[in-house]
Amino acid sequence: MNYEIRPVLCGAYQENAYLLLPEGRGDMVVIDPGDDDPALARAVEASGRALGAILLTHGHFDHMLGAVKLMEETGVKAYIHPNDVELLCNPEINAYDSFCATRPNPERFDAEALGDSVAICGMNFRVLHTPGHTKGSVCFYDEENGILFSGDTLFHAGFGRIDMYGGSAKGMRASMRALFALPGDTRVYSGHGPATTIATERGRYYL
Repeated sequence: MNYEIRPVLCGAYQENAYLLLPEGRGDMVVIDPGDDDPALARAVEASGRALGAILLTHGHFDHMLGAVKLMEETGVKAYIHPNDVELLCNPEINAYDSFCATRPNPERFDAEALGDSVAICGMNFRVLHTPGHTKGSVCFYDEENGILFSGDTLFHAGFGRIDMYGGSAKGMRASMRALFALPGDTRVYSGHGPATTIATERGRYYL
């Protein structure tokens, strides 16, 4: 299914949240609603759609704080890899920054576990487990449309930090090798910065 991708820039870390609006439907999905409730509220309202689900690429605060209010207001579920559930309510390991965060770290966050794939609001994604930035980092891959939502695993001209809780240089190398095996024209929408392609990023590294 085709869908419109609407990025929403969130918070002091300039994190990219993505609203996915499938054609011919009245619902949508948001990936990584970050730390900016007003921006997210405006984007959801402007879409004219009902929120169907929240997908999280990993558990760092700048990618998930906005999910709390969205879940409270709509009753939708959020989905995350089981290995990153421990990050959600623990500011000691989810990189919570009290100096710039606009809301407190959640005391409760009931997220559902992602499997190997997710079918939601008419859209289908393979869930690629890509540890390295965190133990439970994932990318959402739409093979039919050649689109990858890479979170903080792969950026334009960069990759996620590996020096934080759960980070691993070995894991990141393996994850990047797996992503670089995807078709070169795959469009990559990352957690920070501009979009890119697998071919562009693959050409930067010798792994």
